[in-house]
Amino acid sequence: MMSDTTGESNDPVDVIQLYVDALALFGNAVRDLADHEWDLPTPSTDWNVKEVVAHVVLGEAHLPAVLSGDTTTTQNEFSVDLLGASPMAAWRGTALQAIEAARAPGIVEQTFELDMGTVDGRQLLGYRITDNVVHAWDLQVAAGRPRPIDDRFAEWLLEFWQPVASQIADTDFFGAPTAPASDSPSDRLLALLGRTSPPSS
Repeated sequence: MMSDTTGESNDPVDVIQLYVDALALFGNAVRDLADHEWDLPTPSTDWNVKEVVAHVVLGEAHLPAVLSGDTTTTQNEFSVDLLGASPMAAWRGTALQAIEAARAPGIVEQTFELDMGTVDGRQLLGYRITDNVVHAWDLQVAAGRPRPIDDRFAEWLLEFWQPVASQIADTDFFGAPTAPASDSPSDRLLALLGRTSPPSS
């Protein structure tokens, strides 16, 4: 179980807005996919592009239930079938519902019982921000269009995850930390979460 110190901070960032922007980042990465790119392998996971998209969409689909107190949802098993005929439409529908749930009054300070322990709303949204930002990067790399993670996301996520850096390698969430390709916030975050930036072209 991860320490409940993850994400503890007095940071002034509007976490809900950061989450909304992370959703948009992932949605743009999905929108940019060409038809022939959906079966491409992605970095640092055993999933192809379509499976990564399904994983993130399912996370957003579960968020409203979790925020309402339902802790029975799980991502242990999922199918790309949940994306239906239009993955973009599936993403948009679940994203809009997740945003509505996240904007409920008091969500950031509220606590939730998850299988990993008790977390507050800021931590829970931090996990979703991580999924959207890092998997957007995965999609871009898989499609041959790598770009650094924006400093705004990378710096916040570094602050969010560094307090539990020693525990990350012991979970199924990330690969073992790697040596960063540079001192940039993007490269340091990717290395912390077990990813390696592709060489610059």
